[in-house]
Amino acid sequence: MSEIIQINATKPDPEIIRRACTLLEAGELVGVPTETVYGIACDPAHLEKIYAAKERDRGKPVARLAASLEQVEALGANFGKDGRKLASTYWPGPLTLVLETPEGTTGFRVPDHEVPLALARAFGKPIALTSANKSGDTDATSAQEAFQALEPTASDFRASPPSDDEGFHSTNGREAGAEGRQRNAVKRQRLENPVALYLESFQALEPTASDLRASAFAKATADRSPRPSTVLMCTETETKFLREGAVSQEEITSLIE
Repeated sequence: MSEIIQINATKPDPEIIRRACTLLEAGELVGVPTETVYGIACDPAHLEKIYAAKERDRGKPVARLAASLEQVEALGANFGKDGRKLASTYWPGPLTLVLETPEGTTGFRVPDHEVPLALARAFGKPIALTSANKSGDTDATSAQEAFQALEPTASDFRASPPSDDEGFHSTNGREAGAEGRQRNAVKRQRLENPVALYLESFQALEPTASDLRASAFAKATADRSPRPSTVLMCTETETKFLREGAVSQEEITSLIE
């Protein structure tokens, strides 16, 4: 069953972070706030769960949430001709860099939000992270919005076969015994919210400098749709825009030219 837990945006409770890490290590999905849109995270070894939850094309890659530039470097990432300069300027922040690694081409981002940073630090390596919505739908900006966006739809329930206390009827009659119970359990599991834990950040009563920055960002984006991170591919020969986002193309061009 899914759960929403509040967590301090600037001083995340270590116990909550450890609980989230335990779920990630077990292959579960965890909802994570960022300074842009709300996201869902998983251990990269269990990417299929993200694809299934979002109903996303398996051909579309999923970026990684990192705690620092050093954590990305530890994976042997090649920052190309401009990547390191861009990372040093905009990380932590809303910029995703698509880099070559020994494991293949992968996007990385270091968010400007203490909750995902604490999670990546505790996990010890970059975590798969993407927006918490069904593919093509509006981005969620809170745990509650994400929970509602990823809830099974009414059509999902209608698609399930009629069931009784233990098993369900099929064209071959009643499924009975352990096999029937197991198949029915799979059906019930499919209809649950796919995210085990949603972290909902809140601001402390006595704001720190980091609180004030987060508050300023919230006010600046309150009257417009949230913008995801800007995505750039960085190679040895070029830096290519893949998606417009929170950091403008003009700003980046002025930095690297």
